[in-house]
Formats: sequence, C-alpha cells, structure tokens
Amino acid sequence: MKLRHLCVLLYGGILSLAGLAAELSGSHGIWLSNADGERQRIGTVVFTPAGGGQTRFKVTMEESLEEYFLAMRPFRCLTGPRQRLCHFPVEREAQVISAGDLVPLEYALLFMRTAPKSLHIDPFNGLYYRMTLTENGIVGQLHDVDMDPFITPDSVPVERRQRPIRAVDLAPGDPRSHWLPILKIE
Repeated sequence: MKLRHLCVLLYGGILSLAGLAAELSGSHGIWLSNADGERQRIGTVVFTPAGGGQTRFKVTMEESLEEYFLAMRPFRCLTGPRQRLCHFPVEREAQVISAGDLVPLEYALLFMRTAPKSLHIDPFNGLYYRMTLTENGIVGQLHDVDMDPFITPDSVPVERRQRPIRAVDLAPGDPRSHWLPILKIE
C-alpha cells in the first residue's frame, strides 16, 4: 500500500509541475542571490503560453548592467566585490520551454565570471544555472561549466551542437567561491 500511495503522490506532483509550466505567463523578475541575503535583479523574462504544455519566453537584461567589451565582443555584466558576472546568452533554438525541458531558458541565462577588474574572459569560467520548476517560480542552482563548446563549436560533434552541454559537463558550483549562486525567476 505504501508504494501505491507514493506513486500517487509523485504522479500528482509531476502533474502539478506540468500545470505550473503550462500556466507560466506574464512578466517575472530574474534575481541572483546568495546565502548572505544579497539579492540583485538582473533582468525580466516574459512568458507566453504556446499550447501543448509549452511556454514561449523572452529574456531582457536590466539596463543597470554595465557594458564591457571583453574578448572581442560586448557583454552586459554585474560587478561585485569578488566577481564580475557577464551574461553570455546562447539562443540556438526556439525560446520555448516545458515542464520537462528548461534547457532553452538555462542557455538564455548563461554567464561567465571574471575578476572584478579583469579585461579578459576565460571560457572555463562558465556559469550554468540548472533550473527547476517550483510552486513559487523557477529556481536555478549554480554549476561550473566550460563554455568552449559555444566559443569553438567545431570542437563538438555535429549531433550535439544545438545543445552541447551535457549533465556530465556540469560541476556543482561551490557557493562559498561564487558571489551569487542562486537564480530565481518570480
């Protein structure tokens, strides 16, 4: 009996998360935060239901982010006392998510970190927020990732070029060594 009850609870939870994804709509803030209570609004995402359990989205970064020309391209960055976080959006597919696939949104909110006064970016210092639907919105947990597959796509097999980052490529970010390890969309 206990196993049956657990299966019913899990199935209900999956349906409620699927329903949450289907109901995502309107404008929501994108926030980065840390355990010390620091919280920075970095942008807005607008969700539009697309039918069939899918939702379109559009990310706009805050005007308050500073513009830098690093590694021969422009970046919008947030600078803190220990790190500068530079937005590195990747849009290789339709900007559409579902309860079971948040990867396009994760790719739209990729970052690279540098020292606060650095003029260079190292692709090894990529930041990937792996996202989860919750009852209060979307939460992203920080993972370190090598961004080289986006910078030199020829290094990735053709069949993986649209989504070159795999779970095996992600390393959980140590919250003590990162300035803002939590992303929330609410």
